[in-house]
Amino acid sequence: MTLRIGTILLVLVLSACSAAPDSEQIRLCRVIVPALHPDTTHIRDIRFVPSGRAEIRIEYWAREPGAATGRNRFVTCTFGGAGLSPRRNDLTAVVTDDGPLGIARLFFLKRNWLPIAPGRFDAGPSAAEAVVSLPAASAYAAQQLIAGLTGCVIYALLATAYSLIYGLIGRINLAFGEMAVIGAYGAIATVGVALAGGLERPETVLGLALLVATGAGALWSTVVGRLVVAPLHGHRRHGQSILVATIAVAITLQEMLRLLQGPGERWLSPVYNQPVAVARAGSFVVTVTPMQVTVIIMGLCAAILVLGLLARTRFGRSWRAFADDPHTAALFGVNPARILAMTFALAGLLAGLAGWIVAAYYGNVSFAMGLTLGLKALVAAVVGGIGSVPGAFLGGVLIGLIEAFWSAYFDIAQRDIVVFSLLVVVFILRPGGLLGLAGPRPREI
Repeated sequence: MTLRIGTILLVLVLSACSAAPDSEQIRLCRVIVPALHPDTTHIRDIRFVPSGRAEIRIEYWAREPGAATGRNRFVTCTFGGAGLSPRRNDLTAVVTDDGPLGIARLFFLKRNWLPIAPGRFDAGPSAAEAVVSLPAASAYAAQQLIAGLTGCVIYALLATAYSLIYGLIGRINLAFGEMAVIGAYGAIATVGVALAGGLERPETVLGLALLVATGAGALWSTVVGRLVVAPLHGHRRHGQSILVATIAVAITLQEMLRLLQGPGERWLSPVYNQPVAVARAGSFVVTVTPMQVTVIIMGLCAAILVLGLLARTRFGRSWRAFADDPHTAALFGVNPARILAMTFALAGLLAGLAGWIVAAYYGNVSFAMGLTLGLKALVAAVVGGIGSVPGAFLGGVLIGLIEAFWSAYFDIAQRDIVVFSLLVVVFILRPGGLLGLAGPRPREI
């Protein structure tokens, strides 16, 4: 039932995004408008209207030199593709209220004007004028909050992966950052294969990429749990061997990705990034994109589903029983190997989901980014109370917000210093984390 609810929510989110306009196509169509009029024409944007799957209609007001008054005009731009198509920014036709542009004029427009086109013309009446007004400081803070929520979701998912394993066996797997990178590469590879196969609809391609990313993360995590963690945990009661072994796994996976994918970054075209105004302070407009909304909703759904899974399912009861007393749980029928494999699979799935968000939202993936992701997520898990799943979500949100607001108000070069220093402060003042014990020792699970 939990899986069905998650699938339904995912479909609803992606379906809602399918109607989102392409911001790059809107930008290209807008910068064409000044080329259609004399240099000193006063132009004011009115609105854009998606008129087809690969068409954008810009409605604007223009007053040309010598004219007593201006009038409403429009331009419709047709592109070679939509969604994730490689031809999504290839302008193929332009139609104005005076008629379509000829082949020669379109050619020179693309060759000589678009590469040097000026910025957007003056924004006229728009939806931004109807949104709530905020003081300048509040509007700026709200924009940073919106921008930082994506990082909160990524750190929360990876921190939860750490806490699921630590809460079960009291050991840390330091390879979850690389699991996320594997998921990100899997997502980008799926997009490439889907485009080669003729699929261009973003909601379909990204849905397939999500399945591959989460599946790859779950598979690799299960393999690491079965071949590395389980044997060491069964034969050695201290955790140093597992810690060192998972560091070796992380380095191995990182080097494998470098050899397979190359040292350069892999890029994915941004989608669903057309800003939507939610508030304003004078000329400063607070915006949110459909992709940001999607990521936030997915993070909330993941938190609800994981907490519900642990609280209301047989797996959750077995997980809690084994975490509390593995020997007694085994006497009552809990299979240690099975519960460990299922926990690693769930943790890897969350790491793969974090990787999908990195690829779909930020659009670039590097083989070396897993180390930073993993360490910051570990800080989030410790701050929230490692071993506590609600604490992991709380810690992820806290670390994401600290990063966002420090970058906005202070020197961004010192951001990582602040984040990792927080780990030292928590160990000194509250070793059990925010939802753990305040005593001198971490909470025992």
